[in-house]
Amino acid sequence: MHVPGPSWDAVLRAPLNAQTLTAASSLVAAAMRPRLRASRKTGAPVVDLHSLFQASQSVLCLLEASGRVRAVTPNAARVLGEACDRAAELGISARELLQADHATEVQSLLDDLSRMDAADSRNWTLSTRAPSGDTRWLEVTGRNLLYDAEVAALLLEIRDVTRDHALNERHHLLGYALEQSTDAVIVTNAQGFIEYVNTAFENVSGYRLAELRGRTPAILKADRHSPGFFEGMWATLRRGEMFRGEIANRKKSGEVYFEDIVIEPIRDANNQITHFVSTARDITARKHAQNLADTAAFYDSITGASTFTSLRERSRQILALARRHGLTAALLQVDVKGLSGVATSYGREVADELLRKFAERLKQGLRESDVIARLVNDEFLVLLSDVAEEAATARVVRRLRESVSRPYQIRTHSITVGCSFGVALYPQDATTFDELLDYAELAMKRAETAASGYQFYRKETTELTDERLSLEDDLVWAWERKQFLLHYQPVVAVTSGRVIGAEALARGHIMGMEALTRWPHLHRGLIAPAQFIPVAERTGRIVALDRWAIATAARQAAVWSQEGWHGWVSVNLSARSLHDADLPAYLRRCVEANELAPGRIILEITESSAMRDTEMTARILSELREAGARIALDDFGVGHSSLAYLKHFPVDILKLDHNFTCDIGRAGKQEALIETVITLAHKIGAQVVAEGVEAERQLVWLKNAGCDFAQGYLVGRPQPAELAFAISAAP
Repeated sequence: MHVPGPSWDAVLRAPLNAQTLTAASSLVAAAMRPRLRASRKTGAPVVDLHSLFQASQSVLCLLEASGRVRAVTPNAARVLGEACDRAAELGISARELLQADHATEVQSLLDDLSRMDAADSRNWTLSTRAPSGDTRWLEVTGRNLLYDAEVAALLLEIRDVTRDHALNERHHLLGYALEQSTDAVIVTNAQGFIEYVNTAFENVSGYRLAELRGRTPAILKADRHSPGFFEGMWATLRRGEMFRGEIANRKKSGEVYFEDIVIEPIRDANNQITHFVSTARDITARKHAQNLADTAAFYDSITGASTFTSLRERSRQILALARRHGLTAALLQVDVKGLSGVATSYGREVADELLRKFAERLKQGLRESDVIARLVNDEFLVLLSDVAEEAATARVVRRLRESVSRPYQIRTHSITVGCSFGVALYPQDATTFDELLDYAELAMKRAETAASGYQFYRKETTELTDERLSLEDDLVWAWERKQFLLHYQPVVAVTSGRVIGAEALARGHIMGMEALTRWPHLHRGLIAPAQFIPVAERTGRIVALDRWAIATAARQAAVWSQEGWHGWVSVNLSARSLHDADLPAYLRRCVEANELAPGRIILEITESSAMRDTEMTARILSELREAGARIALDDFGVGHSSLAYLKHFPVDILKLDHNFTCDIGRAGKQEALIETVITLAHKIGAQVVAEGVEAERQLVWLKNAGCDFAQGYLVGRPQPAELAFAISAAP
């Protein structure tokens, strides 16, 4: 007998409990029975609502088509929040139940469900707001429960997937980071087989993941490491430790590249290694740059000979071997004569080619165990590893000198250069490389005047060395205590005739003053510049000394300006200062600080210093002129190619060397040369200062020859600033 069940309205009005849900399930099942029978015939899945409500760990919710909650499982409060288990009783909507961020999203969900067949289901993930205010993610599975082709109800299964969503987001972010990373990443399993590589790895190596999956990273081996390298790497990884190092790999194309690599083991919850992750950064460009730097540090770029640094390193081995076996070693210092003149006359490329050929001839005369190094622009060092006594070494030196002294054919030029050899022996002369270097240099300087072109070190020259070292110490002491000072020697217009001293000043004939550095030593008295300037150059203090002279002269020029004299003050520059890139800026500051007009400071360079690097000299001289100085070429006529420099350098004044002026009135040929120089200088817009004027006849002749200025003892001797304008001529 059929017992009528509760009506649908009764179920909706009844309190929310298990019996109500069972009744709702029965009503829906009864109403759906025709559809369910039809679905059985068609093979569609059967929905047992009662079983779902009882067994599901998710929240199950029954909705009418309008979206109003009609029944919900008791676990709704735990999943969705307080009072959600009474949603049917309170008559809340699906939007209120789900607390979705966007109401239209829930309505769209319900509309989609209404249009579905009973056999279908669909999943959505909704962003909702938890009672605490935090974002919560819900996974909703919806079904449409149909009968008589009309919508009876909608069934929702709701799961809180906030944690899973966070994990998925994290995995997605990590995956994105790996793909976007510029570092190459490889993931292998515990056995070392590749499971994943990122895009950066594919771009660097040329391999694609499909080609590598299931293979080991050994496919990348470039055979640049010993077997012990990889054995040590795997031993480290199997201990569960991180490995880091530089590794050479080979691309798919065959090209070798270098990486800075870090490999880390990945462990599971049981602390077992499951994977290895390798992160690598391409350092190929850095390695190439490092190799170039190493090459530059140990091999000269022009000649291919060793550098001084490399020679010093090799000397330790060679001298240690000589000491162990009682052998003799020899250090040769070779000075190439005339190289700077070649650069000026034929160009830097020809000079460089000459250096290369010179080094080749030296090398051809040496053994494999000997070392040749380039010391500076025109000097070489040769270290002979095992020689007999002095006589045998002399034969080697004579053979080398004969070889390098033969003419060199470079392009269309046949060029011959001279050279001087200085020799120091180990252990006869010295037992350290530095001592050998000092003694070879002393011997080389003596060889410059020797007919043979070479000299061995002699112990009597040690006194000269001791004197030099003592002077170096004194120079440091004097510099720290500011013992240096400037004396000034006047330069007068030749048109002044015999007018000198205060009278010349009164008539406006004193045109300039040359600032000359003086060192009043406490015990040795006044030390001549010819003695301490070379010491300052060797110790590197000459640049600071030049700057001090410029600053002091600029201040003195400002003082004289206040006293009514506006002539120039000239300062001598050393060869090292011509490589001081900051000197123009320093000069500009001195000129501006003392409010000097442009041209009040004249910088004098010697011909020999300018010859060392004509390109750099020309550049820095132009910058010095822009900073407010004029340029004077001192000792003009000493070198063999003086006229060639006039086309390279921005010269304002030529200073004739005293060797020219001393023969005025005695040598007609010399006078003709002076007249030529004066005429040439005037044609290029330069003025001429004759140095070393000591006699009246010289001054008269220079005036007739059209010389502009004169300087020398006839005009005035160097004096302190306060006496410079009160001088009287020498008798």
